[in-house]
Amino acid sequence: MGGGAQSGGGGSTGVGTTAPYGGLDGTQLSFVRAPERDIRLLAPAGSGKTLSLLHRCVELSRRAPDSTFLIVSFTRAARDELKARLTGEDFSGFASRADAVTLNGWGHRRLRAMSISPRLHVSEFERANMIKTVLAPAWSAVPALEKGMKHQPFKLPKLLAGLLDTMKTLGFDHEDGSLRMAGDRLDVLTELGLMPLIQEYIERLEELGVLPNRRQESFLQVALPFFNNACAQQFATGSFTLEDQKYGAWLDQRRQLAAGTVMAKEARITEILVDEFQDINPLDLALIMSIAELNQSALTIVGDDDQAIFEWRGAAPDFILEPDRHLGRRFATYILEKNYRGPRNIVEKSARLIAHNKRRVAKAMYPVSTTDAVVDMHRGATFLDSTENVLSEIHAFVGTKAPGARMALLSRKRAQLIPYQILLARDDIPFCAAEDLHLFLSETFDRLLSALRTRTMAGLGVAVPTIVDDVMALCNSVQRYPLRRAEADAMARHIRQARPKSYDAAIDQLETYDGPIRGQSDEGATAANFAIKLRQLIHAPTVRAAIQALQNLYSGFRQDYGRGAEDIFLADPPFLYLVEFSERYGTDFQAFVDDLEKAKDTLVKLPGMDGDSDSEVWKKPVHLMTALRAKGREFDTVVMLDVVDGIWPLRFANDERKLEGERRLFYVAMTRARKRLILTVSGRIGDKVTIPSPFLAEAALP
Repeated sequence: MGGGAQSGGGGSTGVGTTAPYGGLDGTQLSFVRAPERDIRLLAPAGSGKTLSLLHRCVELSRRAPDSTFLIVSFTRAARDELKARLTGEDFSGFASRADAVTLNGWGHRRLRAMSISPRLHVSEFERANMIKTVLAPAWSAVPALEKGMKHQPFKLPKLLAGLLDTMKTLGFDHEDGSLRMAGDRLDVLTELGLMPLIQEYIERLEELGVLPNRRQESFLQVALPFFNNACAQQFATGSFTLEDQKYGAWLDQRRQLAAGTVMAKEARITEILVDEFQDINPLDLALIMSIAELNQSALTIVGDDDQAIFEWRGAAPDFILEPDRHLGRRFATYILEKNYRGPRNIVEKSARLIAHNKRRVAKAMYPVSTTDAVVDMHRGATFLDSTENVLSEIHAFVGTKAPGARMALLSRKRAQLIPYQILLARDDIPFCAAEDLHLFLSETFDRLLSALRTRTMAGLGVAVPTIVDDVMALCNSVQRYPLRRAEADAMARHIRQARPKSYDAAIDQLETYDGPIRGQSDEGATAANFAIKLRQLIHAPTVRAAIQALQNLYSGFRQDYGRGAEDIFLADPPFLYLVEFSERYGTDFQAFVDDLEKAKDTLVKLPGMDGDSDSEVWKKPVHLMTALRAKGREFDTVVMLDVVDGIWPLRFANDERKLEGERRLFYVAMTRARKRLILTVSGRIGDKVTIPSPFLAEAALP
């Protein structure tokens, strides 16, 4: 893996021996004083990489006083930490020549130089609207997309907006928009293990009727001309997304290279240092390399291959594992070996776990702390039992009122956290949740809540004036797509003719409707089927039975087309855990609806956690997030939920690459704990009997 020096003791390399670097350990000093030009620094969590990185800049500045530095981080929080540290006395000698940035921030500067008054479309709504308006010439030139827009005017724009950004992220190039380029790119993505990101779009386009099949050739015939034309239209109109900050900057740097541009001495970047290199995607890599080539910069890449967990958004661990191959340079490798933050037993057990991965750089990890974290296992017969156990732990933790103490509930799936959002809101326990957990704010969840309100009112036997409207809302949710306006109006008129005084009466009248539905007449068969399904909800004896009726019968509530059980990013809302949790309410529909509404109201007022880590939100005692969101954070107590096979790892991890990715995620999750790690195991989740995660045995956890 790379060439050059490996980590070792603190002996001098013979270069820079007079510079004082007080407090650095031997492996840190070896990196700081390294004589090589291009370096890969492997730095496990808690190993002091940021301090080492800045002292490396001190050393390089001492060797060449006119050195200039571009220090790249991948989050605003990391960038701000770097900027804060640069104000320290130790780094004042080079701070004025150092630019600490995110790639998006650096790219935005270039985008502003390339386009007059560029407009960024940030939200999902803005990006979908850009597709429908500004980029209409791009999709209207592709017959399959033009037809799809007529039939799917709400879903397809969102899908195309995501596809456009994803193709940029994965390295597609509209300036060389040939089929050969695209085919070669798909081959590269297959090698990197990133093809599932494209395959997801292929499947969804086929489901929406845009593609005739799921062949890659069919996909490229539709997606490639759209991508090429859409990108050209974006630059012609100055309409961009956040991803275009990097995409546009890459095109700019590449054009300057092709033109033979020579950077002026005062503008040249001599040293590029990239933190969290394990998280870069193909576009990030292309941009970094183009900047380095244009400036003839030395490269220092810093990261931890064992924490490469962002393949789901296009990152590839291959880049940090094989930098010589992917960056076209020979890198010397240095490794930081001491963990200064983690409890001794967590460091040792996590090292034992991750050693089972074959695609990694072998490295020693030595804990500096002599204190062990408390590790507890909570076993529940059912998921509901585990929920009660965790809730008790939360109340005990919050009850201590320890200043600044924080507890995190980490899940593998978003669905696992839904019950805790409800319970914490109900019990008025302050918490914060990552933005991707705000499922209660989705349109689909609103429809779920409306259906449960209807069941509640039906159980009361009250003749409410909205009976017909409520029944029509349910009809629009039975199938994947709502009824056509004219058909829905005709059906509603037919029901109102009976002047129904109850939901049963309205459904009985619905059953007699024989008009066309979705353009077809079937002598009332579809309406009769609607009636059967609506009765199963209206007469559900318990809250659990009602949720199951919605889950099993109302495909309109299942936006993921059945994949939500496996993929944490598709279910909206996820039903499995909600079904299990709803059992605690028995027949009390009103209490369940009240708790759902309170959880929704709480989340409306609750910002996400992606901002300033010093904000009041971040100081709340309880934090809910998926393990993917936990990277870079630490908590006094960490609760890992449902540590069973099929969740840790997910069932779809059916090959070695995927299994290793799941193991890295488990490694990241368990190393977030500073004082206590709680693992929960439910003996049964839904109808399935579970067994403990194999990762527990690999890490020698109880």
